[in-house]
Amino acid sequence: MLKHFDPDRSPVIVVYASKWAVSAALIQEYDGVYHPVTFTSRTLKPNELNYGTVEKEVLALLRVLDVCYTTLASREITVLTRHSTLAWLMQSRGLNGRLGRWAAVLSNWTMEVKKCERGEEEILGMLAASITPRGEVEEMLIAISPRKDCRLKISMPPPTVETDEELLVASFDGSARIKKKGGSFSAVIGKLPEWTIVAAESRYVHDLTVNEAEYNGLLLCFELLADLDRGRVILCGDSSLVIRQMRGEIDCKAPGLQLLRHKALEKLQSWPSHEFLHMKREWNQSADRLASTALQSEKGRTVVAEEDRQDLMTLNRLDELLKPKQDGQLARVTAITRSARRIRHEPEVIQEEIVQRIRIQRIVQAQDEERWIVNLKTYLSGDVSNLDAVEVKMCAKLAPEYEIDENNLLFFCPMAKRESEDRDGLMRLVIPETLQQDFLHHYHTSLEGGHQGKETR
Repeated sequence: MLKHFDPDRSPVIVVYASKWAVSAALIQEYDGVYHPVTFTSRTLKPNELNYGTVEKEVLALLRVLDVCYTTLASREITVLTRHSTLAWLMQSRGLNGRLGRWAAVLSNWTMEVKKCERGEEEILGMLAASITPRGEVEEMLIAISPRKDCRLKISMPPPTVETDEELLVASFDGSARIKKKGGSFSAVIGKLPEWTIVAAESRYVHDLTVNEAEYNGLLLCFELLADLDRGRVILCGDSSLVIRQMRGEIDCKAPGLQLLRHKALEKLQSWPSHEFLHMKREWNQSADRLASTALQSEKGRTVVAEEDRQDLMTLNRLDELLKPKQDGQLARVTAITRSARRIRHEPEVIQEEIVQRIRIQRIVQAQDEERWIVNLKTYLSGDVSNLDAVEVKMCAKLAPEYEIDENNLLFFCPMAKRESEDRDGLMRLVIPETLQQDFLHHYHTSLEGGHQGKETR
């Protein structure tokens, strides 16, 4: 039977440790018999199971001191233990690690550690034995825990199309950066079976998250589709969250996204024949490029020039997903050709040249937006009339390690006593700060070990 704490009697603490639990009791002596005041115990954490006996007893002691702090503060305490090692711990001065930290914490208390002589710890042993190990508790809970409702799984077959079927394909993408405190989104509308770009646009908005940017890209699709015939449309995106929420497979719980989803569902009602297609980012390069460019420049654009639209179509890989069978039967959707004049088996070389040209133009544009790169290019070209003395001095120090190629791209060439061919092999493309995150996302996780680039200052 527990007794109330008597301030006029000396407090005594008994500690006990087993393989999987620690326990301690605050007791007081009445007529030569110890009566319990408070029992405390807990199971050991996985990392504590390998502790030694003295370390486990310290855990039990710290536990009861924490529970009974207001009762025991500023009092002289007697600690009873089965082992004498705890007494050595209290007197040692050369401890390291957690024992040193625990000794420092216990140094604030006035305690005398003694070894149990009358079996005071036996009741604590019974208490510890009644504690079920954590692993066994988890196994028992599995049998009695209520079954969770299975997630709603909706089997959505891939969109299908006939060989000469006319339909619209709308792809969208969104991007955001915390550093810029803004986000961008884009939409590209394509038409089958000739596979041409009908409309393409990107926008930049402040204070957008990535998911909000993705939803805004979907809304931009409906805005561009507003003036087109209400036929069949396939909505493609690389955001699994947006696609699955629009299909109804998962709930939309974020308040900000709920409003955007409601707007998208309202727009969707005017397109009774619609399908959603989730795809990897690599197959959504046209919309991804528009969104990334808008995020970098912090302004949107509307693609009007036919050459720019053809470049976007070249980047697009949706034709690998939307591909009909040759026999005219229904199959997974893919356009037959990109252009009525193009042959199916030829465009690989042409496409590679166009993609390379687009990438070079984007890197040159980004390099020309960083002041130190522009100054260095100007210095290397021999024109220093627009540079002040400080800029000329800085460029003179950097110039021996940099070169410009025929495309006006700046390369880093480390100085070394090697032949010119070896020097060309060591050239590294200078990636501007605004493009570094894009390179890391698409290629590697390290600037130094991935895309052969040099991190700018």
